[in-house]
Amino acid sequence: MNYIGDPEFQTDHWEQQFFNDNCALVAQTTILEQFGVDITQEEACYIAYENGWYTPGSGTSPEDMGNLLEAAGVPVHHVQNATILDLAHELQQGHRVMVGVNSSELWEQGNQADFWNWVKEAFGLDTPQFSPADHAICVTGIDMSDPSNPQIIINDSGVADGAGKSYPLDEFADAWQNSDFRYVATDVAPPSGVIPDFDIGSFLGIGTTLVVAGATSDIVLATQAGEFVHTLCNEIDWDQIITAV
Repeated sequence: MNYIGDPEFQTDHWEQQFFNDNCALVAQTTILEQFGVDITQEEACYIAYENGWYTPGSGTSPEDMGNLLEAAGVPVHHVQNATILDLAHELQQGHRVMVGVNSSELWEQGNQADFWNWVKEAFGLDTPQFSPADHAICVTGIDMSDPSNPQIIINDSGVADGAGKSYPLDEFADAWQNSDFRYVATDVAPPSGVIPDFDIGSFLGIGTTLVVAGATSDIVLATQAGEFVHTLCNEIDWDQIITAV
């Protein structure tokens, strides 16, 4: 597979959350496990509650996501208004990445869900203000096997089959935008992780276009960019063009 990141390795470190509101803590415990820190969900909830990072019934605020990692000695950084290219750079370095998403846009499929999503888009309600992110997941990789249709691979503690789930780029971005394209990433890679060999330059078209997509709410531009990059790389005779110039 042509991955950015190491999703196959991280799939083995997935765990389903015990409670409805501890997704951000489970994301952190599964990352800590990769750094050699063994901590249970219950222990994580207690530590986070005692420090004011977790409130039963409402979960963890975006500002506090990552505090458990730092308390265990794993430094993190927060990025807002990010792009897919930013995520790709983090994954390329072997960093572990957590993002906030609107869960319904990932979990609810079918005609009724599609109609409701259309209504939210049509009336301008698919925003962090009206439909905020309510769930935290780990982004573990980007599958570039088909450059015109990149797949975002995640570990999602909120569903029973959440290990290594994949979504088309536009679907993932639609759910991610509800957190203002926010993510938290570790500053370093775990020593046991696999840092992949991937040419990040091949991803530039998609990443830069998503900046425009975020500003215009036209997320489908990201997929169109993938098709554009694929065309540039494979269907244009650059030698002929350079000769003509």
